[in-house]
Amino acid sequence: MKSLNFIKMHGLGNDFVIFNSAEEKIQDPKFIKRIADRKTGIGCDLVVITRNSDTDYCDIYAKFINADGSTAEICGNALRCLGKEFFKLKKKKHLVVETDTRLIDLEDYGNGNICVDMGKPEYDSISLSSENNNNNIDFDLEYLKIGFVLNIGNPHLIFFVKDLNKNLLEKNSKEIENLKFFPDGINISVVKVINKGLLKIMTHERGVGITQACGSAACASVLVAKEKSHVSNKVCVEMTGGNLNIEVTTNNHILMIGTAKKVYEGVLDIKNGK
Repeated sequence: MKSLNFIKMHGLGNDFVIFNSAEEKIQDPKFIKRIADRKTGIGCDLVVITRNSDTDYCDIYAKFINADGSTAEICGNALRCLGKEFFKLKKKKHLVVETDTRLIDLEDYGNGNICVDMGKPEYDSISLSSENNNNNIDFDLEYLKIGFVLNIGNPHLIFFVKDLNKNLLEKNSKEIENLKFFPDGINISVVKVINKGLLKIMTHERGVGITQACGSAACASVLVAKEKSHVSNKVCVEMTGGNLNIEVTTNNHILMIGTAKKVYEGVLDIKNGK
């Protein structure tokens, strides 16, 4: 392995380095950290590694690795980026992506928009203490009070707040991480309800920190907001990096619709196996 082709892409400022390779060495956490470093590497929130799927019914397999080297089960914004790239490469308008947790359908909606079917939420796949009911957890921190837990292929903890506060979100998120309540970590979002069709959110992503946007967090926020009758079936979610349109279908699938951008392509030189 002397060189690797890569693509730098982003979805609403949530940025990724994408390798299409079956080489297992590139999954090493030390390698990932070097790639993700914004001063000495390429720089990104997350690395995506794709290869041909071993199944006949999937177009590609994708693995998602956070900037700190930890594994992320899925990533909504990265999936849109894969759609943009592989629609062209595969000459298709519909793709099925195999991930470590579920199969994901991608559809070309035209005008640069990609629809990601994130599947159905799961409410019993995250280990919680027996004291908690209905996936509500009372942390009673300075900013983050009562959180709602769910899994949409990756774990999320949702809090409703009056105002979005980046500093307090970062502070309280680190406090929750230190509690070790979630052994595998969790994505933490704060949500401000504007009206039935609009939410504003901010997310502290597991293994990364606060990002410009988080597609799966947008989906999770809408699901919880809908459960609490705050929103309708179709919602615009506003984040620092831009907006996503989220739709909850009649069979409770969650659809995420938005754009993706290619920044550049490059070749990474590997010297002495490093």
